[in-house]
Amino acid sequence: MEGMSHDVRDARPALEGDLACYRAAEVLQFLRLSGATGRLRLERPGERAELHLVGGSLALATTDRGSVRLGEVLLHRGWIAPEALAEILADRPDPRRNDRHPRLAERLAARGAVPRERLRDALAEVFGRILIGVVLWREGRFRFVPCEAGDLADPGIAADIDLDGLIFESLRQADEVEEGVRQAGVGAGA
Repeated sequence: MEGMSHDVRDARPALEGDLACYRAAEVLQFLRLSGATGRLRLERPGERAELHLVGGSLALATTDRGSVRLGEVLLHRGWIAPEALAEILADRPDPRRNDRHPRLAERLAARGAVPRERLRDALAEVFGRILIGVVLWREGRFRFVPCEAGDLADPGIAADIDLDGLIFESLRQADEVEEGVRQAGVGAGA
């Protein structure tokens, strides 16, 4: 998966466990309150996500399953023309070379295709959606590996993300889903 770090599996974790026992929201709150810097990998059958934290703040979120993408958010908001996005996406470095592969946000910023503030807002939306999805997981495993901030993937633009707000919102959504399931079960039995 692009953007995911592969060395997390080999490094010694500082924290790991079962999402059935410790939900992602609890793990994230602990890492935020402790000011942790490192990679939090979460895995469940058929899906994995990786969150990069710097000083307890979310710096990057990636997933290998269906999630909204940066380009989609920019197009939906009308912040970039479809032709401009297609041109930038087509102008990717050759992955077979050893050059660092710049992320889309970096390429957009370098070309001035989207103002940095709008890139930050779009990244915050993408990362937020990934985070909300992960916090809803009820099964799987988590593993946090501390590291230096310089060892983490950089999205190229710092996103301003209210981690507490996202955790609260995801818990609210989870409660709504569970209540809907309970009501559907009661209605089916009546």
